[in-house]
Amino acid sequence: MNPGGQRFLGLELGGSRRTALVTLEYFAKEQKAFLREIESPVQHLGDDTPDETLVRVLSDPGIECVGVDAPLTLPPALLGDEPGCPGVRGCKQEAVIWMRQEAERLKWGRGKLPTPYTQRPVDLLLRGRWQEDAIVPFPVDDSFGASRAPLAARMQFLQRQVPRVDFLEVVPRLTLGGIAHWYGLSSREVRRARDVEEGVEQRMGILEAMNQVPRIEGLPQLFLYNADISTIAQDLSAFDAFLCAATALFGEAGLLEDPPFEESWGNVAKPRRMRARASREAGP
Repeated sequence: MNPGGQRFLGLELGGSRRTALVTLEYFAKEQKAFLREIESPVQHLGDDTPDETLVRVLSDPGIECVGVDAPLTLPPALLGDEPGCPGVRGCKQEAVIWMRQEAERLKWGRGKLPTPYTQRPVDLLLRGRWQEDAIVPFPVDDSFGASRAPLAARMQFLQRQVPRVDFLEVVPRLTLGGIAHWYGLSSREVRRARDVEEGVEQRMGILEAMNQVPRIEGLPQLFLYNADISTIAQDLSAFDAFLCAATALFGEAGLLEDPPFEESWGNVAKPRRMRARASREAGP
């Protein structure tokens, strides 16, 4: 463990945006977390490629966990290593059977089946049950769809290079909706956080709310300087990386739901439902 505190990283791999890293340092005894570093975009080290730079950063032994906005596991039928594959309808893999049953529950209609070579079970949770519980709807891309496949492949490489690192898969929109009641955020703030015209203002308000004395028992106190709040609010990649780091921290504090099924099916961090305690008043 790092002698100064536990370090939690948030990694936004970019895709159509730039790669960003945010580091939070957590002191568990005091339940306080401080913003240690923001890097957006991540600067290359010497002649390193972007991913070689990330490997160097992630190899730091002081890192406790990395929350990342990218798929960490593969779709169950992507590799197709079953001889004489019976297809989606006849597949006997438990993950695929669950996906067929979930598609039926979601009333996808006759003839419409999940695609377990581009989707994971958790993708159907995001489209279905978790979407139904969300404070505002959010778009969901298949794990190996056009926009996510390069990130998923990149994460397979990074995980092999730093096997000692604990990664946590995060969907920033899901995290933001899940923590809204923790910080007294409105559905409008959550919905407008990525808006082109109002996004910066809304993200500023969200970060300021997260910087207040917690109203939830066991929720770590975050400490952000005004300059850092402004920097993160103006950079959507940095904002998502911050949410990833915060989600990893929430996991350490025991504030995430238990995984709904085994890791190989794909697990995404989801904040728990909690109520504010009357004894914990919000500070200035």
